[in-house]
Amino acid sequence: MPIDVQGTFVSQKINKVRWIPEDYMETKHFFTGSWDDDENSIKVWSFETANEDEDVEYPRQLSEYKVDGDVTEIKFTNKNVIAVSISNGDVKMLEISAYDKESPLKEVYTWNNLHNYGLEKCSCTSLDTLEGDIASIGEDGNVNILNGRRGDISQTIKGADSCSLHSVCFIKLNEVITGNIRGHMKIWDIRSSTNKPSAAFLLAGDELAATCIIHHPTQPHIVLAGSESGALALWDLRMNQFPTSLLNAHGGGVTEMQFHPENPNKLLTTSVSGEIWEWNMDMLTKKMSDDYMPVDDKTNMNVNSLMPTLHKAINTLHCDRGRTLCGADNEAIYLIKNLRY
Repeated sequence: MPIDVQGTFVSQKINKVRWIPEDYMETKHFFTGSWDDDENSIKVWSFETANEDEDVEYPRQLSEYKVDGDVTEIKFTNKNVIAVSISNGDVKMLEISAYDKESPLKEVYTWNNLHNYGLEKCSCTSLDTLEGDIASIGEDGNVNILNGRRGDISQTIKGADSCSLHSVCFIKLNEVITGNIRGHMKIWDIRSSTNKPSAAFLLAGDELAATCIIHHPTQPHIVLAGSESGALALWDLRMNQFPTSLLNAHGGGVTEMQFHPENPNKLLTTSVSGEIWEWNMDMLTKKMSDDYMPVDDKTNMNVNSLMPTLHKAINTLHCDRGRTLCGADNEAIYLIKNLRY
């Protein structure tokens, strides 16, 4: 069955898109977070068919929650609760009804003005979640660990970086990794009383921003970072210092990466250059455990483009079973179907 791509114009530049998980069925509901609009918002949508005979599904807006700034990240803290970072320095926890997706999103907690330069606000650039904890980063170079169960700030690493932080990822409950605008990567032990990283290394020699970081779902010591240049870097944290592989990939910065939830050997990436690619990581992760793949060696990488290149940035993607959503700066949402693994 060929891959089927359906695009829908939604009148907002989409910065984040997330499927709302369902336990026993393919979900039809999803969140979007917008940016660069007069009034940005987090919206809940549902895919619906116009009539039973048609196979084409169209998104219908169910609810809208307005925010004061650009939505920079959306991550789940549990099945019905999301953490949202906003460019005004705030972090919000919002709950969606498990039974009625049309009811408005409910505010659980808000951390106002979490990132700032004293009296002046600055952007909360990203966040990550793990088991109810939230790690937020910002242009102020600070890292905040938030407790999503109590609504308080567990810890703040002030001056974690001297410049703007762009990406963050929990490696385990007590460890986070951050990437800054110059491509400096640092690992932080949350339990430590000193504001010093437990490890530090470089994304690459060209001092370009680390735009996103994820770890391998079954091999958490393998970490991937996307670069502003479009390259993908891989580390084995058991011997960090230098990337074990550096793959010159997209023509523009990598905006988001996700391993497919049903097949950890498949990686999906989106980019500023308007591409969404699927990578076969099987050979790469096997190589990492024995002899290391040399930098720039892409001969064993199998890369497929999932849809024609757009003329605007694709900012975000999210997979659920055989369906993948992506959102772009051309104010459209794309549903990619029949992507079976």
